[in-house]
Amino acid sequence: MSALSRSNADQNSGLEITIALTPLETEAIGEDATLMAEILDNCLWAMGMLRTGINSRDRGAPAPTPGDWASALRGLDRLPPRVQGICEALIRAHAAANGKLEHLASATNVSTTAAQDRRATVTHEPPGTWEQWAATVRTPRPTDNDAGAHA
Repeated sequence: MSALSRSNADQNSGLEITIALTPLETEAIGEDATLMAEILDNCLWAMGMLRTGINSRDRGAPAPTPGDWASALRGLDRLPPRVQGICEALIRAHAAANGKLEHLASATNVSTTAAQDRRATVTHEPPGTWEQWAATVRTPRPTDNDAGAHA
């Protein structure tokens, strides 16, 4: 995977962000890649509205309405369980590969003791719904209301 961002000289064009997946990543991730891109797009839209007080995606760039704020929240609500599942799957994979606690602590920006506790929490339980989603091709994809991610 590679990511590229390009600011266009034309002020009406804004910023273009491209994420290129390898063929193997595309096959493994499938339609979830599009979903994650849509969620990231929603995050950036929400940040733009918060920072400018303008919904630049509506004609005339009006102030965001209560419906715009609700739409942004609804979209952002889909991100935390997915990111948590990816994190837990990575911690489990790191442990299975006999990764050093010091490396885990550094990667997660916590103390070695906190990393050890986190790894123990993840590895002493079976993978939750979103960890399974992150690590395997799932059909159908779990819904946003499914529980199963570890706290």
